[in-house]
Amino acid sequence: MKKSKEITLLQNEMISSIENFDILINQYLKRIKKEYSQILIDEKHKLINNIAEGENLDVNFLKTKYLKSKELNSVSGVKNNTADENEDLLDKTIINNETYYFENKEKGKVFNSDYNHVGYYKNSNIVFI
Repeated sequence: MKKSKEITLLQNEMISSIENFDILINQYLKRIKKEYSQILIDEKHKLINNIAEGENLDVNFLKTKYLKSKELNSVSGVKNNTADENEDLLDKTIINNETYYFENKEKGKVFNSDYNHVGYYKNSNIVFI
């Protein structure tokens, strides 16, 4: 039995639509995978920063130890080796011939030259613990 021309045209149109839809799905999946990978890298950086701050560890040491080489400088898709714009730098002071670094804010942490937490910055004064 011979196929109808309309059925053949419909079949060809469906095949074409399915192929186009497959291409579209693959494009979206690639974008989703790339975006998810970047989100994962950003979250790893945040986690390492939080751990380093909470445990008084060197951030760069933890990043080189626990991140893959392509993740080291990749944050939000931008590679840079400078400090984050919202990262506060520590102020430096010398007391009794010893160097200390502190966050110049109320209840800011004070560190010695070995980066150990040794006190707090309170009422424009350093209070040692």
